[in-house]
Amino acid sequence: MKKYDLRNVIALTLIPIAGIFGTAWHIINYGIVWQEPFLLFFFWIITGLGITVGYHRLFTHRSFKAHPILEWALAFMGAAALENSALKWCSDHRRHHKHLDTNKDPYSITKGFFHAHMGWILENKPDPIDKVQDLEKKGALRFQHKYYFRLFIIFGLLLPIAIGCLWGRPLGALFWGVLLRITIVHHFTYFINSLCHYIGVKPYDPQSTSGDTWYVALLTFGEGFHNYHHKFQWDYRNGIRWFHFDPSKWSIWCLSKIGLAKELKKANYMQIMKARSMA
Repeated sequence: MKKYDLRNVIALTLIPIAGIFGTAWHIINYGIVWQEPFLLFFFWIITGLGITVGYHRLFTHRSFKAHPILEWALAFMGAAALENSALKWCSDHRRHHKHLDTNKDPYSITKGFFHAHMGWILENKPDPIDKVQDLEKKGALRFQHKYYFRLFIIFGLLLPIAIGCLWGRPLGALFWGVLLRITIVHHFTYFINSLCHYIGVKPYDPQSTSGDTWYVALLTFGEGFHNYHHKFQWDYRNGIRWFHFDPSKWSIWCLSKIGLAKELKKANYMQIMKARSMA
């Protein structure tokens, strides 16, 4: 069996090259219109929250309950991020939490920074989809898993290009809103698995490789407070202080105020203080 999955190697090599150098080429030859950086920013937010709010906090950790409309929306938003189906993503992430830093951890930092960052995706040894029976009951996730790549094509590729056609620059939309945006979303997500297990403070669980890194939170919609997350993975928050940058937490809270989210779980003051006192 080949050590690497050639399809993933090609895709995860060509997309960043095309995203970075293609966007630079387009700027040099055609300049920039304000809509293109805005398109990048908009789809970065939509797809990024699809991963952090949807794939991570809702589906993997069940830190709150969502209205079916929100489940479907987050499933489509997550598909546009091109980070695999929710069932596969959640299966891998639950395995990561259960077997942290062991050989059963899909992206264990003990195997090196690159492995944890993206090397594990390139290897030709896919882990099975298991321990997600609860998610397989959800129609939105079954549908998304079955039609995952088609949904990416529609929402992650064709939609940004179609929007770019509105101002007559579909090629610019391809570079800014698709290729460069996917590159950014991918590698910012990967930093949570690599950088946040390599550096950072550990006020809640000093034995864990996970660390709280505030500046990674700026890039990942609040996911940088990773030591707290590994201690209280069921909490809908990652940043618990009022000044912690955690847009995913704020989004979930706002959704709860309009009836799309409910039963938000969070650690209480005594649980948090107990963890800090034992650290």
